[in-house]
Amino acid sequence: MLKTLEFDTNHCSSFRFLMRYWKFSESEPFILNMARYLLELSLVEYKMLGHTSSILAASALYLAMKIVKKPFNWNGILADIT
Repeated sequence: MLKTLEFDTNHCSSFRFLMRYWKFSESEPFILNMARYLLELSLVEYKMLGHTSSILAASALYLAMKIVKKPFNWNGILADIT
């Protein structure tokens, strides 16, 4: 039925991107939870539909790190994968 209707079910959500980015950021779980909350806030904003999932995830992680005000380093690995 999905093939007939031409549905593409291979869409990766922003949460999966966030989990990957967080793993390489070497930050604490609180940062992950803050970034997840920020991603959830982006779901209810219609303007956010124009952005890709990977950009939303990277932005949420960066903003969570800035909100916590802990020294962090957007290291070379994160720069490459984002």
